[in-house]
Amino acid sequence: MSIITISRESGARGSYIGQKLAERLGYFYMDREVIHEVSLEYGVRQDEFERIYEQAPGILERYGRRNREIVQLIGRIIQGLARRDNVVIVSRDAFIPLREYGDVLSVRVAAARSVRIHRLQQDHDISARKARTMLDRMDSERGKYVGAYHGLNWADSGLYDICVNTSKLDVDQMVELILRVLKLIEEGNDAKRPLACNLEADPILDKAINEALNLLEATAHST
Repeated sequence: MSIITISRESGARGSYIGQKLAERLGYFYMDREVIHEVSLEYGVRQDEFERIYEQAPGILERYGRRNREIVQLIGRIIQGLARRDNVVIVSRDAFIPLREYGDVLSVRVAAARSVRIHRLQQDHDISARKARTMLDRMDSERGKYVGAYHGLNWADSGLYDICVNTSKLDVDQMVELILRVLKLIEEGNDAKRPLACNLEADPILDKAINEALNLLEATAHST
């Protein structure tokens, strides 16, 4: 198993789990920031990306040609990241363009609503009322994005290989649990299924990904 995708509810600590998994496995960690930076290399304006990726789409937006082109590009970027092998990709829809491949473990990270509200309060130093509003907005946007552009129910557990609840276990415990599942799946992996790491190379996309990663690395070192 070479690729792990993580789709997470707001406040469920999915990003933290993804980062820890990448550290433990020595994998690359990829998230929205990387996808966004690569999309810029293809001429997607920042406001376009944020409108599509961060806002719940209206009826007209769902069928807009430009929107569909950007969503398809995001899927290609995710596949390009997966083709690099040994990566953890944290994104609401990373599991979708990779769900047919045998070297991908798709994880959904959830938690009780009350726990997530409390975490958002702590993370952003806000009231419970504001935390509830933030949680509902973010979950709605993620769910509507997947539903509108991919015709899937983001919360459907059947779309994922494993669903974990972080209400009672901390990040390190969840990482250990996912690593155990990863090992079991690797041992029973179906050799007949295609592998994402063997996807046909796209030199233009690979160049855009490399440039985006180099830029993000340089930016991180300068701050």
